[in-house]
Amino acid sequence: MRRLRILRGKEKDLVKDLKKAALSLKKLGKKYGVSRQAIHFFYTRRGIKRPVKAKGHQTEECPLCQKLIQISKKPHSEFTSIHTIIKITGESRARSLRHLRMLRNRGLVSQRFGRLRSKRVEKAYAIYFTKRLPIRTIGRMTGLNNFYSVIKQHREWGYDVPPSLYVYDGQERSRVWSEIKRRKQR
Repeated sequence: MRRLRILRGKEKDLVKDLKKAALSLKKLGKKYGVSRQAIHFFYTRRGIKRPVKAKGHQTEECPLCQKLIQISKKPHSEFTSIHTIIKITGESRARSLRHLRMLRNRGLVSQRFGRLRSKRVEKAYAIYFTKRLPIRTIGRMTGLNNFYSVIKQHREWGYDVPPSLYVYDGQERSRVWSEIKRRKQR
């Protein structure tokens, strides 16, 4: 009976707190100066329905997941290496990969996001998307001898690799090639 008298003056505040899922019965009991059983007795007698707290990892509340989602929304984010993601988030590799896997499974980020393992390939793609250079030149700049085959393989795997900004002019190329042949013959 004593516990009900304690709670009578605080009913409105207690009902508001009970409808929030954040506070446990033990914390509510400490706040109002009664036991958790008294709080349980109060809300069952009144027929108050408490919201059910979701089980598992909450991506909406996790700051790392929110950072990863923001990074994945940038253009050409599929071509971001895991090294860069770890550097941006400031988390450990294992924790970043675990959260990435959860986000991929829930469909919140692309399946290809964070799959690149090479910083060189990431740098080459960054140049490929911004500058009008031949693929071979980009490969040489970044230290990749086979950048064209990397692009070809990524296209086969389903990456959305747009055509190169550099336009290969067949006539210009053949003119240069014939000029080189003429010089060799002299």
